[in-house]
Amino acid sequence: MTPDELDDLFSDLIGQIDRLDVDALELMAAAYDQAGDVDRARALWELAETRRVI
Repeated sequence: MTPDELDDLFSDLIGQIDRLDVDALELMAAAYDQAGDVDRARALWELAETRRVI
């Protein structure tokens, strides 16, 4: 999948990003990483890491 296709697939989740747990964020990050959007993947992994600390 392309990053744009992932945006479409995850659109509902992205709208509720503040409610997602660590596992969901890491799954999305891995998908974006596989699609080649390393910046989005990194941002999601960083967000997951902050949730893990809290």
